[in-house]
Amino acid sequence: MIKMRKNIPIFVITLISTISLSFNFILFNRLSEQNRVVEVVDVDTFQLKSGKRVRLIGVDAPEYNRCGGAESKNRLKEFILGQKVTLKEEVQETFGRSLALVYLNNQLINKIMLEEGWGRTDYRKNSQRDKLTAAFHFAQQKRLGVFSSLCRIPSDQSDLLVPSSNCLIKGNIDKNTYKKFYHLPNCKHYNQIILEKDIGERYFCSEEEASRAGYFKASGCP
Repeated sequence: MIKMRKNIPIFVITLISTISLSFNFILFNRLSEQNRVVEVVDVDTFQLKSGKRVRLIGVDAPEYNRCGGAESKNRLKEFILGQKVTLKEEVQETFGRSLALVYLNNQLINKIMLEEGWGRTDYRKNSQRDKLTAAFHFAQQKRLGVFSSLCRIPSDQSDLLVPSSNCLIKGNIDKNTYKKFYHLPNCKHYNQIILEKDIGERYFCSEEEASRAGYFKASGCP
Protein backbone atom coordinates (compact mmCIF):
# COMPACT_ATOMS: atom_id res chain seq x y z
CA MET A 1 0.00 0.00 0.00
CA ILE A 2 2.80 2.37 0.87
CA LYS A 3 4.51 1.65 -2.46
CA MET A 4 1.30 2.35 -4.40
CA ARG A 5 0.79 5.66 -2.62
CA LYS A 6 4.30 6.71 -3.53
CA ASN A 7 3.60 5.95 -7.22
CA ILE A 8 0.29 7.84 -7.34
CA PRO A 9 1.87 11.32 -7.57
CA ILE A 10 4.13 10.18 -10.41
CA PHE A 11 1.14 8.79 -12.30
CA VAL A 12 -0.87 11.97 -11.74
CA ILE A 13 2.04 14.17 -12.85
CA THR A 14 2.49 12.06 -16.00
CA LEU A 15 -1.22 12.24 -16.77
CA ILE A 16 -1.34 16.01 -16.27
CA SER A 17 1.75 16.46 -18.45
CA THR A 18 0.23 14.33 -21.22
CA ILE A 19 -3.04 16.27 -21.12
CA SER A 20 -1.16 19.57 -21.10
CA LEU A 21 0.97 18.57 -24.09
CA SER A 22 -2.09 17.38 -25.99
CA PHE A 23 -3.92 20.62 -25.24
CA ASN A 24 -0.94 22.72 -26.32
CA PHE A 25 -0.62 20.68 -29.53
CA ILE A 26 -4.30 21.18 -30.36
CA LEU A 27 -4.09 24.88 -29.51
CA PHE A 28 -0.96 25.31 -31.67
CA ASN A 29 -2.63 23.58 -34.62
CA ARG A 30 -5.71 25.76 -34.30
CA LEU A 31 -3.64 28.93 -34.15
CA SER A 32 -1.41 27.94 -37.07
CA GLU A 33 -4.47 26.95 -39.09
CA GLN A 34 -5.57 30.58 -38.90
CA ASN A 35 -2.52 31.40 -41.04
CA ARG A 36 -3.67 29.24 -43.92
CA VAL A 37 -4.11 31.23 -47.15
CA VAL A 38 -7.70 30.92 -48.36
CA GLU A 39 -7.65 33.51 -51.16
CA VAL A 40 -5.19 35.49 -53.24
CA VAL A 41 -7.06 38.77 -53.45
CA ASP A 42 -4.71 40.81 -55.62
CA VAL A 43 -1.33 40.57 -57.26
CA ASP A 44 0.48 41.10 -53.94
CA THR A 45 -2.31 40.66 -51.36
CA PHE A 46 -3.92 37.56 -49.86
CA GLN A 47 -6.38 36.60 -47.15
CA LEU A 48 -5.83 34.19 -44.27
CA LYS A 49 -8.37 31.86 -42.70
CA SER A 50 -8.41 34.23 -39.72
CA GLY A 51 -9.88 36.91 -41.99
CA LYS A 52 -6.68 38.97 -41.98
CA ARG A 53 -5.54 40.48 -45.28
CA VAL A 54 -1.82 40.62 -45.86
CA ARG A 55 0.27 42.45 -48.45
CA LEU A 56 3.86 41.52 -49.28
CA ILE A 57 6.03 44.22 -47.75
CA GLY A 58 8.70 45.61 -50.06
CA VAL A 59 6.90 44.42 -53.21
CA ASP A 60 5.12 46.77 -55.60
CA ALA A 61 3.41 44.42 -58.05
CA PRO A 62 1.69 45.64 -61.22
CA GLU A 63 -2.01 46.36 -60.96
CA TYR A 64 -4.14 43.47 -62.17
CA ASN A 65 -5.39 45.34 -65.25
CA ARG A 66 -1.86 46.22 -66.33
CA CYS A 67 0.75 44.16 -68.10
CA GLY A 68 2.03 41.35 -65.87
CA GLY A 69 -0.77 41.75 -63.32
CA ALA A 70 -2.57 38.50 -64.09
CA GLU A 71 0.71 36.57 -64.33
CA SER A 72 1.88 37.97 -61.00
CA LYS A 73 -1.35 37.02 -59.24
CA ASN A 74 -1.28 33.51 -60.69
CA ARG A 75 2.32 33.02 -59.58
CA LEU A 76 1.48 34.09 -56.03
CA LYS A 77 -1.42 31.61 -56.08
CA GLU A 78 0.91 28.81 -57.10
CA PHE A 79 3.14 29.55 -54.13
CA ILE A 80 0.81 30.12 -51.22
CA LEU A 81 -2.88 29.34 -51.91
CA GLY A 82 -3.99 26.68 -49.42
CA GLN A 83 -0.68 26.83 -47.55
CA LYS A 84 0.06 27.87 -43.97
CA VAL A 85 2.45 30.82 -43.97
CA THR A 86 4.49 32.60 -41.33
CA LEU A 87 4.30 36.38 -41.03
CA LYS A 88 7.19 38.46 -39.70
CA GLU A 89 7.65 42.18 -39.06
CA GLU A 90 3.95 42.96 -39.48
CA VAL A 91 3.01 46.59 -40.01
CA GLN A 92 -0.58 47.79 -40.05
CA GLU A 93 -1.54 49.61 -43.25
CA THR A 94 -4.11 52.40 -43.48
CA PHE A 95 -6.46 50.19 -45.51
CA GLY A 96 -6.72 47.65 -42.69
CA ARG A 97 -4.24 45.26 -44.26
CA SER A 98 -1.07 43.97 -42.68
CA LEU A 99 2.25 44.44 -44.44
CA ALA A 100 4.62 41.58 -43.69
CA LEU A 101 7.54 39.44 -44.69
CA VAL A 102 5.87 36.18 -45.68
CA TYR A 103 7.60 32.84 -45.26
CA LEU A 104 6.62 29.40 -46.51
CA ASN A 105 8.86 26.50 -45.49
CA ASN A 106 11.58 29.04 -44.58
CA GLN A 107 11.43 30.58 -48.07
CA LEU A 108 10.82 34.33 -48.26
CA ILE A 109 7.94 34.75 -50.73
CA ASN A 110 8.56 38.51 -51.05
CA LYS A 111 12.07 37.81 -52.34
CA ILE A 112 11.00 35.05 -54.73
CA MET A 113 8.33 37.24 -56.35
CA LEU A 114 10.87 40.02 -56.95
CA GLU A 115 13.55 37.58 -58.08
CA GLU A 116 11.23 36.22 -60.75
CA GLY A 117 10.37 39.72 -61.92
CA TRP A 118 6.75 39.91 -60.75
CA GLY A 119 7.07 43.32 -59.14
CA ARG A 120 9.38 46.16 -58.21
CA THR A 121 10.77 46.86 -54.77
CA ASP A 122 9.27 49.83 -52.96
CA TYR A 123 12.33 50.13 -50.68
CA ARG A 124 10.09 50.09 -47.59
CA LYS A 125 12.11 49.66 -44.42
CA ASN A 126 12.41 46.05 -43.19
CA SER A 127 15.20 43.69 -42.14
CA GLN A 128 15.34 42.04 -45.60
CA ARG A 129 15.35 45.22 -47.68
CA ASP A 130 18.87 44.67 -49.06
CA LYS A 131 17.96 41.15 -50.18
CA LEU A 132 14.71 42.34 -51.74
CA THR A 133 16.53 45.13 -53.59
CA ALA A 134 19.14 42.66 -54.87
CA ALA A 135 16.37 40.33 -56.06
CA PHE A 136 14.67 43.21 -57.89
CA HIS A 137 17.90 44.19 -59.68
CA PHE A 138 18.57 40.54 -60.56
CA ALA A 139 15.22 40.32 -62.36
CA GLN A 140 15.91 43.58 -64.18
CA GLN A 141 19.33 42.41 -65.35
CA LYS A 142 18.03 39.01 -66.45
CA ARG A 143 14.91 40.59 -68.01
CA LEU A 144 12.50 38.33 -66.17
CA GLY A 145 8.77 38.75 -65.60
CA VAL A 146 7.59 42.30 -66.21
CA PHE A 147 11.10 43.26 -67.34
CA SER A 148 10.94 40.82 -70.24
CA SER A 149 9.42 41.43 -73.67
CA LEU A 150 6.08 40.62 -72.02
CA CYS A 151 5.81 44.18 -70.69
CA ARG A 152 8.80 46.12 -71.95
CA ILE A 153 9.07 47.73 -75.37
CA PRO A 154 12.77 48.45 -76.06
CA SER A 155 13.56 51.66 -77.93
CA ASP A 156 15.06 49.73 -80.84
CA GLN A 157 11.86 47.70 -81.31
CA SER A 158 9.25 50.36 -80.63
CA ASP A 159 8.56 50.95 -84.31
CA LEU A 160 7.56 47.28 -84.63
CA LEU A 161 5.16 47.29 -81.69
CA VAL A 162 3.16 50.50 -82.00
CA PRO A 163 -0.63 49.98 -82.02
CA SER A 164 -0.89 51.83 -85.36
CA SER A 165 1.11 54.19 -87.56
CA ASN A 166 -0.96 57.08 -86.14
CA CYS A 167 -0.21 56.27 -82.50
CA LEU A 168 3.47 57.10 -82.09
CA ILE A 169 3.46 59.31 -78.98
CA LYS A 170 5.28 57.67 -76.08
CA GLY A 171 3.90 58.17 -72.58
CA ASN A 172 6.69 57.89 -70.04
CA ILE A 173 6.66 58.06 -66.19
CA ASP A 174 9.57 59.48 -64.20
CA LYS A 175 10.51 56.79 -61.62
CA ASN A 176 11.68 59.36 -59.06
CA THR A 177 8.92 61.96 -59.20
CA TYR A 178 6.13 59.86 -60.78
CA LYS A 179 5.44 62.77 -63.14
CA LYS A 180 4.09 61.78 -66.54
CA PHE A 181 5.53 63.04 -69.81
CA TYR A 182 4.77 62.35 -73.43
CA HIS A 183 7.34 62.33 -76.22
CA LEU A 184 6.58 63.08 -79.86
CA PRO A 185 8.63 61.38 -82.59
CA ASN A 186 10.53 64.65 -83.15
CA CYS A 187 11.37 65.09 -79.44
CA LYS A 188 15.05 65.04 -78.52
CA HIS A 189 15.06 61.78 -76.49
CA TYR A 190 12.27 59.94 -78.31
CA ASN A 191 14.50 57.13 -79.58
CA GLN A 192 15.91 56.44 -76.09
CA ILE A 193 12.52 56.01 -74.41
CA ILE A 194 11.69 52.47 -73.27
CA LEU A 195 8.04 51.84 -72.48
CA GLU A 196 7.32 49.73 -69.39
CA LYS A 197 3.71 48.67 -69.63
CA ASP A 198 3.48 47.19 -66.12
CA ILE A 199 3.56 50.70 -64.59
CA GLY A 200 1.14 52.14 -67.13
CA GLU A 201 3.48 53.54 -69.77
CA ARG A 202 1.91 53.39 -73.21
CA TYR A 203 1.51 54.85 -76.68
CA PHE A 204 -0.92 57.67 -77.43
CA CYS A 205 -2.49 58.61 -80.73
CA SER A 206 -2.67 62.35 -80.08
CA GLU A 207 -1.35 65.00 -77.72
CA GLU A 208 -4.90 65.61 -76.55
CA GLU A 209 -5.27 61.97 -75.56
CA ALA A 210 -1.98 62.09 -73.65
CA SER A 211 -3.02 65.27 -71.85
CA ARG A 212 -6.34 63.76 -70.81
CA ALA A 213 -4.39 60.86 -69.26
CA GLY A 214 -2.35 63.30 -67.16
CA TYR A 215 0.81 63.45 -69.30
CA PHE A 216 2.71 66.65 -70.09
CA LYS A 217 4.92 67.38 -73.07
CA ALA A 218 8.52 66.50 -72.25
CA SER A 219 11.35 68.98 -72.34
CA GLY A 220 13.32 68.75 -75.55
CA CYS A 221 10.17 68.68 -77.64
CA PRO A 222 9.54 71.48 -80.16
